[in-house]
Amino acid sequence: MFTRVYEEIRQLTIAKVLDFYDHEIRGLDETARQVKYQKMSTSPFLFFRGSSHLFYYDLTRIPLGFDTPSETPTWIQGDLHFENFGVHGNAKGEIIYDVNDFDEGYLGSYLYDVIRMAVSVQLFAKEAGYDPEPAIAAYVHHYLDDLRQYAKGKNPSKVCFTIDNTKGPIRKLIKKAEKKKADLLGERTTVVEGQRKFADLPDMKQVDAATYAAIESIWPDYIASIDEEDRQKEGFYEIKDIVYKLDSGTASIGLERYYILVEGKGGEHEDLILEMKQAQSPVPALFLPVYLEDVEAVHQGRRVVTSQKAMQAHEDPYLGYVTMNGKEYYLRERSPYKKKLKAKHIKSQEDLENVLSIQGQITAKIHARADMDAGIDVDILKHHADVVIIESIGVSDAEFTRQIQRWSSAYAARTTLDFQVFLTWLANR
Repeated sequence: MFTRVYEEIRQLTIAKVLDFYDHEIRGLDETARQVKYQKMSTSPFLFFRGSSHLFYYDLTRIPLGFDTPSETPTWIQGDLHFENFGVHGNAKGEIIYDVNDFDEGYLGSYLYDVIRMAVSVQLFAKEAGYDPEPAIAAYVHHYLDDLRQYAKGKNPSKVCFTIDNTKGPIRKLIKKAEKKKADLLGERTTVVEGQRKFADLPDMKQVDAATYAAIESIWPDYIASIDEEDRQKEGFYEIKDIVYKLDSGTASIGLERYYILVEGKGGEHEDLILEMKQAQSPVPALFLPVYLEDVEAVHQGRRVVTSQKAMQAHEDPYLGYVTMNGKEYYLRERSPYKKKLKAKHIKSQEDLENVLSIQGQITAKIHARADMDAGIDVDILKHHADVVIIESIGVSDAEFTRQIQRWSSAYAARTTLDFQVFLTWLANR
């Protein structure tokens, strides 16, 4: 009886939240919604990845222990989950493992990042056949251990996770990525009559003349938005070809994305692929307080770029932002090293715990770095987030860990139920 009532009430909630976000906020047409929902219908984990707005709707309605004061928020990644970490290059030419998605960067409680991450571990581990509890414990332990070091004065501004300070599957992933630099141009482009162009691939299509001209017209704005110390001579950014990128990730369906081939350093194999992606208001902004008016008014592409600069050392030197036809975009390099961990890379419980240990360290780094220590041109936070978080947790590490495990286990169970409710709703909508 109760299960049926729960399903009926929850179906109304899920339908309302999805309709509000996907239709009212994102403006997805029916075709795009069907593509998104079909991806979400694959597993509870993919449903969770595609429904961050439901997560925030639920969690912002209940008080959470160990929370920080509302006047001293953390700059959060906003959609932290197991697969939003990956391998890419930085401005120093290093191959690093770090958070690789900043679209939802916003101000809020650090707990939203930590709990969302832990829920994803619950779902991912159970699908892969591993025990999530010790993995989450490893994540929290390393998060708190590093965060305490930052709160005591260790500088997070130059911290990178490379082949030298990682282990297990992550170190193996970086080693594989080292061999990829030459592959991207070969996979994505071809040379026709001495000129490099994008290849004819199923996930890319040529843009029409009007779009090509529109991107060319805003190109000086992009170059001007690049940090002065990173900006190359204008010829470096000469456009050679443009395609529309298809097959977005679940949360990005409906957002425009372009690949732009530019001259680069000018050598035969020095061409560069840039990604230009549409940016919109972050999901957390729909449910969390307005902490600072200037955060609400900022160009959304600039917000994403600034989030990456705040959270990473030696960030992508091609970061920039533009407005085209009334829509806001950010640009970055389409990294030739881009790789992420998948279930097939996790061979044992020990592998999973090794990965979560490093992901915990990375989470501590982004929370500690993206505050008054960020060293960027946007003065948003005037406090040390690491100090505030550690003060809120106190000496209750064991109890904090148990709470994260309990909250994430409960919400993972709800997500599993919601997934079945979602499938029923999807079949009948």
